[in-house]
Amino acid sequence: MYQFHFYNPVEVYFGMEYLDQLPFITRRYGERVLVLYSKSFSRCAGYVNLILNMLRKYDIHTAAVSMSTPNPKGAFIDRMSELCREEKIQVLIGIGGGTVLDSAKAVAASACTDGNCREWITGKKVLKKALPVIAVPTTAATGSEMNSGGLISFPERKEKISFGHPLLFPKAAFIIPEFTASQNREQTVAGCADVLFHIMEGNYFTRGEKTGTHLRIMEELMRDLIRYAGIVAEDLENYEARANLCIIASWALNGFLENGTGRLPVCHAMEHEISGYYDIPHAQGMAIIVPKWLRYIAEKGSEEQIAEFGKAVFQVRDRASQFQTAMETIDRLEYFLYTELALPSAFRTFGITDEYFAEMAEHICGGKKITGVYNLCSEDLVKILKKCL
Repeated sequence: MYQFHFYNPVEVYFGMEYLDQLPFITRRYGERVLVLYSKSFSRCAGYVNLILNMLRKYDIHTAAVSMSTPNPKGAFIDRMSELCREEKIQVLIGIGGGTVLDSAKAVAASACTDGNCREWITGKKVLKKALPVIAVPTTAATGSEMNSGGLISFPERKEKISFGHPLLFPKAAFIIPEFTASQNREQTVAGCADVLFHIMEGNYFTRGEKTGTHLRIMEELMRDLIRYAGIVAEDLENYEARANLCIIASWALNGFLENGTGRLPVCHAMEHEISGYYDIPHAQGMAIIVPKWLRYIAEKGSEEQIAEFGKAVFQVRDRASQFQTAMETIDRLEYFLYTELALPSAFRTFGITDEYFAEMAEHICGGKKITGVYNLCSEDLVKILKKCL
């Protein structure tokens, strides 16, 4: 039987004409604000200054800090949390991609919790309160604007840890497609791949039985993602493509698609280990891992769902066997990622070796098997990671 609980309280304002509502929405929650913003976005069309001036015009005390790293760091979260306490900050506003939005959520939690952020992220302390967060995404990628989770890296411990809590849903999200045009081609296509993997590896290829409606929605979102990614890769200013990509990104990870799917994304777990050790961009790491994982599980007998995915999303025709259909599906996926989007296809791009693979695999499995489309043990994960070299 199908059973799930879906909850998402985020108030969404979509389109540039709603941006002037930001000060009024902010004042619902407080008058002292910390704005975290992407350094790269601050160089685009003066939007950050526009927002800061808009807030200050309405007598909102505003502190602003820029960010430029590819993954949020625990030490930064702790510094910003202390700043919030010193400045008596009441609201967090994140203007940027997943790094900035995840950081805003983590700071919102840590500012209301004693100790360092790792303590509540790992469950050593209970999160009972968080500052309100308002999200202004500048990428169509992580979907962090419509969910209550995130990722924080602790490079000194070679860790990248996920977190999530109902208190950390943004109170509001201002989704402005024009803002995503601040991204260059490399950043834009990486975001597109990230969205695809959220749907595909996070929700579609899962162990739980899914309703036909959920499956069809996922397949349509993935088809549209591939279509609009191709358009925006050639025309970075294309508003129609960017608007649709913003919608797909938000719905890919706002909780609706995972209802009843038995979500356990093993490729994300592997990439988080890789990023924890090597601090590489998440989407690029996923682009390398996912096709290798698919080939591995197809060769182990899990070709049926891959073949169905290929027929629904890439319009692959039935071949002589499901295995052949699955292999062509993976070929099509690799062509999309490595030729059309020009994403990296191997770890050697980042100077990664197999030195820590066994250690990473053990962190993920903990001596047990990871259940999914095909159950995997630590030895399986090492083999998959080695295929990525």
